[in-house]
Amino acid sequence: MQKDLKVSVCMITYGHEQFIREAIEGVLMQECDFAVELILANDCSPDQTDSVIQDILSNHPKASWIKYFKHEKNKGMMPNFIFAMQQCQGQFIALCEGDDYWIDPLKLQKQVDFLETNPEYVIHSSAAKIIRGDVLNDEIIGLDINRKIFDETNFYSQNHLVTCTVMFRNDFADLLKHFPTVTFGDWFLYIMILNHSKLKAYRSCDFFSVYRIHESGVMMSLSLLKYQEMHINQILKIKKYIGYKNYSLLTISRINDYSIEKFKIELNNKMYYASFYTFLNNFLNCKKKTAIKRYLSVIKHSVIIRS
Repeated sequence: MQKDLKVSVCMITYGHEQFIREAIEGVLMQECDFAVELILANDCSPDQTDSVIQDILSNHPKASWIKYFKHEKNKGMMPNFIFAMQQCQGQFIALCEGDDYWIDPLKLQKQVDFLETNPEYVIHSSAAKIIRGDVLNDEIIGLDINRKIFDETNFYSQNHLVTCTVMFRNDFADLLKHFPTVTFGDWFLYIMILNHSKLKAYRSCDFFSVYRIHESGVMMSLSLLKYQEMHINQILKIKKYIGYKNYSLLTISRINDYSIEKFKIELNNKMYYASFYTFLNNFLNCKKKTAIKRYLSVIKHSVIIRS
């Protein structure tokens, strides 16, 4: 960590030719009274992402903020993310993937001011606007007036933060070695930070960022069946990492929901062995709290449709 460097912005990119300029310029437009670096890791993009980045490096007046890494071979999303995180030397780290972007030029200043004034928090985030394709409408993600403060336990069954809005204290040098191969790396990162620091996360009602939904995005590329399975696995891995003994009722409810949706898809596609093991694993994890009546309802509905 460099004492004279306040913020590192961690940005990974792959195939973001259409979006990367907006993402980078959202960082470079920041107005702040401290030093900033942008760690930009390109995972051997197959398109013209590199050309766009090179143009910015050659022509932007704040290009000196950028530390650009271009991998010659594709590492994969999570290894690239871990690599980029390991390059961050600032006291605070802010996240923004190469297909999202920031809209508030004071984002970094506001977040640093908050974290320096409130030492009981390790993470600061906000709400974000949603853009679908090229259409920015009134959709919002991460805005919930009922809860602004989170602790570790709130993340056992779900993620509450929008990655492109997040800033956290850079105090986890030894944690990345524990980072498993997961799809929802941001969610697991927040768990590790909160568990390690024993501090809290705060989510404001500001709008700092725009979260992009497009066909080539990670979440869009996951099939519905894989989506349910990965959420179940994420919850199990978090429990193993933290080492807590019993699931809360909320976590059990989440496991039931994901398992039943997975079971339904498998049954409808005549994946009978897979559906049996889905139910069995659900029962092993939740035992008496397994929603057996809901399973029976799914089976009954499936029989009616096929008859």
